Amino acid sequence: MPYRFDWAPIWANRDLIVDGFLMTIALSALGLCLALIVGVIFGTAGSSTRRALRTCAAAYVEVMRNIPLLVHMYFWYVGLAFLQLPPFACAVAALTLYSGAYVAEAVRSGLGAVPRGQRLAALATGLTPRQSLLYVVYPQALRIITPSLASLCSQLIKDSSLASVIAVAELTYQASAIEGQTFRTFEVYITISLLYLALVTVVTYGLLLVPVARDRPMQGLSDA
Repeated sequence: MPYRFDWAPIWANRDLIVDGFLMTIALSALGLCLALIVGVIFGTAGSSTRRALRTCAAAYVEVMRNIPLLVHMYFWYVGLAFLQLPPFACAVAALTLYSGAYVAEAVRSGLGAVPRGQRLAALATGLTPRQSLLYVVYPQALRIITPSLASLCSQLIKDSSLASVIAVAELTYQASAIEGQTFRTFEVYITISLLYLALVTVVTYGLLLVPVARDRPMQGLSDA
């Protein structure tokens, strides 16, 4: 007997889907911003000339990256239940620490790919070490790692679906609830798949359009 699609139950529950979609955007956006901050800090430490900083950054990356994200979720929500953190905060913390480790590696590799002469040339012009890092090294590293960051961003959005296991009412959680009430499995998961696809596509290509990621290197310094 052929399967007959019925989209009426999905349309009737559109409010839940919209709420879940907005929650996914909020969860992904906050997790992404914090992961970028954490990644830049530990990525910079990983490229430092100081051994203690490199060791600290490497330890963070190895610990966070080698533990599954689902375990991170349970750690914050169940393991630290005595803190009584809301599920959303637990999901953001898990996504931040887990994805931050991947961002840190991307930042470290990007900083390492900038020729040392670039920084020396910046220092020779009178810039302080911090200014040379901010105005010369970081912009070039960002341009180098933008494709990797776009991939990490899309992965973080997809990873946010794991927050459904700790009762965060994001898109996958709402889809599961609707499926349980209507038994329209194909329809509801096709719908959220299209929403995830649209969100990931917009974020990925949007990040590639960031001006600093497309600018050409400063000619004078690139020749240094």
